[in-house]
Formats: sequence, C-alpha cells, structure tokens
Amino acid sequence: VTAKDFHRIRGYGLNAVRVPFGYWVVLGPRAGEPYVGPGLEFLDRAVDWAEEAGLQVVLDLHGCPGGESGSAPCGRRQRPPDVWTWKSWDVELSLKALEVVCLRYSSRACVTGVAVCNEPSRTVPTERLCQYYGRAIDTIRRCGMAESRVVAVLPLFQRTERAFVRRWRAMFGDKYRGYCFDVHCYHCFGNAFNGLTLAQQLRAVQDNE
Repeated sequence: VTAKDFHRIRGYGLNAVRVPFGYWVVLGPRAGEPYVGPGLEFLDRAVDWAEEAGLQVVLDLHGCPGGESGSAPCGRRQRPPDVWTWKSWDVELSLKALEVVCLRYSSRACVTGVAVCNEPSRTVPTERLCQYYGRAIDTIRRCGMAESRVVAVLPLFQRTERAFVRRWRAMFGDKYRGYCFDVHCYHCFGNAFNGLTLAQQLRAVQDNE
C-alpha cells in the first residue's frame, strides 16, 4: 500500500477509508503470539496519506488481544474450535489499545470514526458485549474524540440486530451519542445472491433483520 492507493480511492469518488490494525501494532504481541509489533509508524503513515488525499479515516481495531472470535479475520484462526472461547478475549487490554490509538489521533481532523473490534463471536454474551461497547465509547470520549466529530463504530455479527439494540437500550437508554452499529452483509457466500440485480442486492440489505 502506498500514498498512490489513497489518491486512487479518492479519485474513484469515495470520501473515507477504513484502516484495520491488530492490537499488536499498538502494544506489541503478547507472549507466545505469532505477531510482529509494535508498529504505530505504519498507522501514522496511513493516516497521513489519507489526510493528504482528502479522505476521512475510520480506525478499525481489527484484532483484539486473545481474539474477539477464534476466526482468521481477528488475527489468526484458533483451531480446533474449543481452543478459543469468548473468555479468551482480553477486554482490558483491548481498551488499552483503543486508549493509545485514540490519544494519538485525537487531534487529527481526518479521523472521524473508531471501530472498537471486528465481528465479535456470537457466543459472546450480549450483556458482556454491550458492556464492552459502553466502556469503549467512554474510552474514545475520554481521549478527546468528541461525539460531534468521531463516531464510535460497534460491530454486530451473526446476531439479530433488533434484539441486540433492545438489550443495548435497556442497559444504557440515551446515555450515549455519536455511535453506530456496524452490520456486515456478505453476499459472496452461498448461492442465494447469485444472479440478483444490483437493485435486488441493495433491497436485500435494506430488508436485513
């Protein structure tokens, strides 16, 4: 990835880029984990390039300590399945990684979003996930990223969105502002979406439950 890639993205008419990073880029790897880090200079470079290209940035904690799931997108696939459980996710260290990143980029106007994890396992109890999301929002705001400028991005994955939102509201009511729930709708797995027109694909996203 080079600065030219960011200018190319802007040239296509897009206005924002999602920059994923693992916790090890921020804090370095935990003992025995197969990562290299820290490497915040690479994240600095990406933010600089995005700003130069006129792009907004969503900083995305794409791999939490211990893994927010046991699947490859969170850093590495942890197999067999019983190797990873939701208790493997180190929430405290995840919040520390968020704190370091948010303090580092709190003055950068191009940073307009922070995703607090990526696709957490559906085995994580809803109440525990809500608690983490609340604490993550608190961390982002405490670091100087105001709700009027930076959106806290809270992923929902393989969950019923309406049920999760009901639980969230029951726990926190109107306490928080400046956040959104991030739902990944994959149309590349299975055959259900094959042959659909663009309009039909978009309607399926709109109708998603």
